[in-house]
Amino acid sequence: MKSIDTDTILDALRHRGERVTIQRRMVIDALCEQVGHHTLHELHEIMQRQGEAFDESTIYRILQWLNLQGVVSRTDLGERGTVYEVLHGQPHHHLVCLSCGKISEMDDSMAMPMRDRIRAEYHFEPRVDHMAIFGWCAACQQKNLALPGVTVQPSI
Repeated sequence: MKSIDTDTILDALRHRGERVTIQRRMVIDALCEQVGHHTLHELHEIMQRQGEAFDESTIYRILQWLNLQGVVSRTDLGERGTVYEVLHGQPHHHLVCLSCGKISEMDDSMAMPMRDRIRAEYHFEPRVDHMAIFGWCAACQQKNLALPGVTVQPSI
């Protein structure tokens, strides 16, 4: 996946009339430098290694603001926790196994019909930029490792 640079994000935010503080820039720098999914704790560690000394609550507030701006996705990946990622390029989603924790990437084309149906039936514009779907991978289905009382069977 192609990375995006800090200046591109900052320019877009300023163009919208948003204020860009030093702290916001530092969080955006950390996200752009380390492409991929990061937990709040991981981002805090990255910033500490760079000599930036502000607490996780400040980083959290900035991440929430960036999420509202449509710059960063916020996704619960189960045991991995909530992860943040800069939104750029084609959206992607994840399939998370409830038994073994395996995470597989799912193409955004699977979410397009859902977006279309929500628009048509609910007159609502969905923001589905980075979604996690929980269930059981093929290997765990074969081993029948679903939760007790839950029958794992293919959908028809």
